[in-house]
Amino acid sequence: MRYFCFCVFFLAAHTLANQFTAIQDYGDRKAPALWESLQQLEQGKRTEPLRIIQLGDSHTAGDYFTGQLRLRLQRQFGNAGIGWLTPGYVTNQRSHQVLLRSLGKWTISDSKVAKHTGTFPLGGLINTSAGNSILEIKAKEDLATGQWQVSIWQQSKQTPWSLALVGGKLSKLPGQGDSSASWRLSNQLIDASKVNGLRLLAPSGGKLGGVVLDRQAPGITLDALGINGAVANVISRWDQASLHTQLQWRNPQLIILAYGTNEAFGKDLIPETYESELSQVIRRLRAAAPDAAILLVGAPSSAKSKAPNINGGCQLPLPPSLIKVQNSQRRIARQEKTLYWDWGAMMGGNCGAQIWLKQRVPFMRPDLIHMSPEGYAASADALYMALVREMDDGLKREQFRKEKSQ
Repeated sequence: MRYFCFCVFFLAAHTLANQFTAIQDYGDRKAPALWESLQQLEQGKRTEPLRIIQLGDSHTAGDYFTGQLRLRLQRQFGNAGIGWLTPGYVTNQRSHQVLLRSLGKWTISDSKVAKHTGTFPLGGLINTSAGNSILEIKAKEDLATGQWQVSIWQQSKQTPWSLALVGGKLSKLPGQGDSSASWRLSNQLIDASKVNGLRLLAPSGGKLGGVVLDRQAPGITLDALGINGAVANVISRWDQASLHTQLQWRNPQLIILAYGTNEAFGKDLIPETYESELSQVIRRLRAAAPDAAILLVGAPSSAKSKAPNINGGCQLPLPPSLIKVQNSQRRIARQEKTLYWDWGAMMGGNCGAQIWLKQRVPFMRPDLIHMSPEGYAASADALYMALVREMDDGLKREQFRKEKSQ
């Protein structure tokens, strides 16, 4: 009965939607193992962390949605840390838990930008140091006690990266593994008291592909790897060998794909092409992370006051391809046998964004594309409740299947 412990934000959103929006399981073969692992965490029988990765657009990059989802999951299943962060500060992106401050000269390469090239890692961002560059990492609040591991994925021909701990101690972080690999892993164990105020010192020309902060304890990590303005097909620009190596290292049990808003605003979207690209993305991720269940999140409600747009029966028109994208996402979830959660339905349908904006506490921002912090919290609470309910239902189905087969 745990899923009746609604928060205030979820109650408001639930009233608007007038229905509980469940996760649909279209036959994901890894879902039963995911539900069992969550149950083991809850019962204190699992000693390993459970990794979740969300890949998406600005709804993920802001970490309001994923920040609330992380909070709810960690309260129930345990806190295994902050997880995978962007490789430094990226304009108009944020972490819910950490402040990233770039000192010196850094250059960001973004995989969604056609002119940017490189061997893009998981997350699709590369930050290159021009020399004497520092990345400062500060936690926004006190961290859970115990040992933490700081890991970086980096490229450097010779000079190692260094980590300056609170108190002035400097540690070299030599690369591990194959020296010819595109990305090398460097890490160090430190106490929680030393995490707040870390400084990562980059060699000249060094490339940073990701910073990971993990607590050495059972529980949940939720990596929020979003890029503003991205579409799902951006993943096709990420290096397949690097993606395989990094996902094998991370070993997620759930990958959440939360794209669709930027595709919805495209006026020339061809469903067949979009569906082919989305299928390839899912297959690519499954090849690199074969033990992960895939949760495809349907594009949320939004609105568009200027042409091109379509009449969706709402007070304001809809983005020109929103309904096409949503229909295609559900078709691909069925075809590729993934989990599926309909964010638009949770909002009360495609007029939901317009209704959310008019609330006493608005759940949408005036652009009718992005949500307010309250709207993202409501959405995350809804997905959390759907995950917990599907976990319970999935465990019951699996138990019934086993009993029937005996």
